[in-house]
Amino acid sequence: MNAAGVAVLIAALVAGTAPGAESTGALSPPTETHVRSTSRPAPYSPPASSPARARKPVADTQVDVRILSKHRPARLRLDGPRALEVVASGNTLVVDGRPQPHALRLDAGRWHVRGRGLDRRYEAALSLEARDGELIVVATFALEAYVAAVTASETEVDTPFEALRAQAITARSYVLASGKRHDEARACDLAHCQVLRGEGFARHLRRARDATRSTEGVVLRLPGGAVALAPFHASCGGHTAEPVAVFGAPDLTGAAAVPDRCPASPWRAVVPRALVTAAASVAVGGPAQAEDLLLDRDSSGAVVRVVDRASGRDGSGDAFFRALGARAGWGRIRSARFSMTLGGDQALLEGQGHGHGVGLCQAGAALLARQGWTAEQLLARYFPRALLEKPRDK
Repeated sequence: MNAAGVAVLIAALVAGTAPGAESTGALSPPTETHVRSTSRPAPYSPPASSPARARKPVADTQVDVRILSKHRPARLRLDGPRALEVVASGNTLVVDGRPQPHALRLDAGRWHVRGRGLDRRYEAALSLEARDGELIVVATFALEAYVAAVTASETEVDTPFEALRAQAITARSYVLASGKRHDEARACDLAHCQVLRGEGFARHLRRARDATRSTEGVVLRLPGGAVALAPFHASCGGHTAEPVAVFGAPDLTGAAAVPDRCPASPWRAVVPRALVTAAASVAVGGPAQAEDLLLDRDSSGAVVRVVDRASGRDGSGDAFFRALGARAGWGRIRSARFSMTLGGDQALLEGQGHGHGVGLCQAGAALLARQGWTAEQLLARYFPRALLEKPRDK
């Protein structure tokens, strides 16, 4: 889950251009005490653009996901309820050597999907079509099967069970709140949405399924009734970030900036000075020089605003972070919590954390879970502006 994707999604939800998001409604009191974080975030005010509507049932939801898009396969071997070979020949789908005029739709089942450099397993219905020599593959999952697969894909093998439960609730809330994000499907299988690698890559899928089953239908809701667009990240570096500072207003996440006990996760990167100049110009919307750039930080240490002292133009820290990451590589610019030192034609960036820093910190949640925290306590800490809601039949 990356910062750029969440920021764009929030803008689409506010504008009403993200179809399929779970609707809002009146919030029922939680059925159990919700342990609160010791931090004191600003009170949440639900956005005026979120009118109350009848809620949709969660349990019957299906999630269609575009899979394998990173690999752009042209030929796949499928084994499951039936065995077949599928090839994209231009815009024509060829199935077992025979051209097919329409998309191929395969019933739900356990499918083994293989191709060049690919070996994945999915419990889903599949749809395949050909486009410019590439197979467009969409897998349709039952909601809880999707949540289990994402939970296994987005966490480490040694993640404690209560942290897995918290991850499952977060992933479920996020996909229900996000609506349709792609032309072909509601979601993709990359960090743009939520990572989903398939059963063959999930060594702890059984534990993830158990965690998902134990939280079936449970979501985070905002005071106005909407399901929270609950984000997560690998490591906050010791302090999570304020959602509005990172993604912009309004806050649809229910998260808040809170101190955390996760490791600092320090990182360093040396990048060309010209790259910083280019990123600064993008962020402030006009020509800017690296030496004229002022970085403004929030209480977590994240860069939330950049100012070009020469022109007076400013821009969001998130825009600067995204521009830097896009040019230098996300593996190098790991978070928005960094300082910058210029020297000659180079810039030294020293930071902490990995990811956008908003919401559930996976490293922090794992540490607290090992100390006895429950999923409910973890979510209360990272999402103090949201409440857990269980299905009414539980």
